Amino acid sequence: MLASTVCGVAASPVQAADSPHLATVTTLRKDAEAHPAKMLQFGVYRTEADAWVAWKAVVRRQPDMVADLVPRVALQKPEISDSGFVLRAAPLPDLDPTFVCRRIVGGGGSCLVVDAAAEQPTAATPAATLEDNDHNGVVTYSPDQSREMQEIERQAARLSRIAAIVPGNEARVDIGALKASRWNLCSLTFDDGPHPAVTPRILDILRSEGVRATFFPIGNVAVRHPRIIKRIVQEGHEVGNHSLTHPNMRTLTTEAQRAQIAETNRILAAAGADPVLFRPPAGRWNSDTLTAVDQEKMSPALWNVDTRDWFTRDAGKIMAQLEATGTIGSVVLMHTTYNATAEALPRAIGLLRTRGCRFVTLSEWITSLNSLATPRIAQR
Repeated sequence: MLASTVCGVAASPVQAADSPHLATVTTLRKDAEAHPAKMLQFGVYRTEADAWVAWKAVVRRQPDMVADLVPRVALQKPEISDSGFVLRAAPLPDLDPTFVCRRIVGGGGSCLVVDAAAEQPTAATPAATLEDNDHNGVVTYSPDQSREMQEIERQAARLSRIAAIVPGNEARVDIGALKASRWNLCSLTFDDGPHPAVTPRILDILRSEGVRATFFPIGNVAVRHPRIIKRIVQEGHEVGNHSLTHPNMRTLTTEAQRAQIAETNRILAAAGADPVLFRPPAGRWNSDTLTAVDQEKMSPALWNVDTRDWFTRDAGKIMAQLEATGTIGSVVLMHTTYNATAEALPRAIGLLRTRGCRFVTLSEWITSLNSLATPRIAQR
């Protein structure tokens, strides 16, 4: 139960963002531009773990209303280590925190609008860099990238399963067909790296659990670790393509995007892999990306469940996120470079299994859904 239930805005229901009352929404968004440093606060808790459990409850109770929020846990008083923790959330940049809070209150929840300047996160704020000095391919993500990655997951709830994972695929799958076939597939996917220490640890766990997964390595990192790529292939996992240098693909021409993909394919092929899927870094793609991917006779591939391991780097928080969102049909985004991901992985597999998941590679997941889709999609 939330320890703070005071709402800092009027407690009357308001229309959702797609409501016809556009004048109200427009006014609120203009106010957000004038006062950008605001966020929502949901409660105060004794421990950090309690705060994350509370966030999981918020997601379960009002999933649509919090889909646009980026959760954070901070010390209530940064100068006092045992002062308790506050659960806060920042809305995506085009939304006014006051509007979002009113929407939550109207749905039966509670929140408080506070100044973001007072926040002292318990986890480091991601930077927009590839930490390549030790050739381990550890990527940290900027706030802009993090917002876009969460938008991918939010959109996945509104699109058909295939369209959410494969941009440009307009096929839809009837729920009745899924039920009739007792479809229960899930796919674990791991981006970045390979990391010389963490990736083998992840592979050990997958082998022990009897799970096959899909890895999306970065080309200029994979070239330094061909043995790890070979092991991934030899142990029955799928290797996809995550670009050569982890750029923002939208800033590149079609030719430059194709070069990123083609050179990575060459590197991976030299290590025994045959990529057929391309995952754009941070999920950033455009029509030129689809053209470049098609020219390489590949398919684009995203995800619909993000563990946020790239942000929290904490096994408990990874599990809290997965417990709130993971279910049959999940294509789970994780990373092959964080020790916290490896620590959480056995529990993540166990959780999804208890929810009915049967694990397959991402290509197998896509092929299976295509076989049930309308219209039927020709396989490459």
